[in-house]
Amino acid sequence: MTDLRKLVACAMLGGMFTGPALAQDSENVPGWLEKDFVEFAERLEGRWDNDRHVFFAEDAGMDPDGIAPRQHTTFRASDMTDDETGHALQSVTDMPTGEQLRLRHVLSLDADAKTIVQTVSHPDLPECRIAWTRTGSQFEGAAAGAGCEAMFGTGILTMTLSDQEFWISRVTGDGVVELRMRRARPFECWTAILRGTSHGDSGAGMDDWWFRRGVKLHDQGGVAELVTDETPPRKVRLKLRDVDWPYGTNRPSLTLYVMEGESDRAVSYAWGEAGAERLGLNLRWLQASCSYAPESRED
Repeated sequence: MTDLRKLVACAMLGGMFTGPALAQDSENVPGWLEKDFVEFAERLEGRWDNDRHVFFAEDAGMDPDGIAPRQHTTFRASDMTDDETGHALQSVTDMPTGEQLRLRHVLSLDADAKTIVQTVSHPDLPECRIAWTRTGSQFEGAAAGAGCEAMFGTGILTMTLSDQEFWISRVTGDGVVELRMRRARPFECWTAILRGTSHGDSGAGMDDWWFRRGVKLHDQGGVAELVTDETPPRKVRLKLRDVDWPYGTNRPSLTLYVMEGESDRAVSYAWGEAGAERLGLNLRWLQASCSYAPESRED
């Protein structure tokens, strides 16, 4: 497999689809299929991340060899070309290597097969076609053919998409690798760090704050890095995770973590109800307030 095919295969096990507006006019298309098309496209658009699957794998007793690396994919509606019919989308995947992979997706309908067809393309590779059908409250997809093998390598590729979950499995003779993504909500925060203090200080009598607004992150393990204007500068990172444990009986919760320097261990954290649209904390030396900030199609 070429380096590009490896990169694309990793992205496939990390997402790549999206968006609505059926541009097909056919008497053979039943109304229920048109409705499924719109719902499928709307459901795919947005942000997806597999942080939960990767972070909890060991504690949940999962086989690490069967889990795709951490990645984040954003799907946006895109303009159609003159020779395209359907609904076009563009995906950008942040890869574990630090690179970004951009793919184009065109959604259309196969009236005879009663399926939604996703055609995935990259300038340097053949097209891959994926057929989607509804099963209950979710959609199920399967990829097949020489084009998909050229893009993703040999194996059987299957997918499921619900409102909040997007799972992708690739089955080969060596086993199964899964990518279990969850929908990621964008948040925006204001922050304040008290100059001259560190974690545990009360800051009593001090009032020299370093402020920053418009700090962006998402609720599936998104991280925002804050670097103060002190000498030497201090680095504080905020991580937001809408935690839904894949084991045990802990209640789901929206959690905001605070980390100092290069350490990934949180020095403190605050939590609230799962799915909440606002969360804040005040550690005396640091304050932060994060609110859900829906993105427009133009963002």
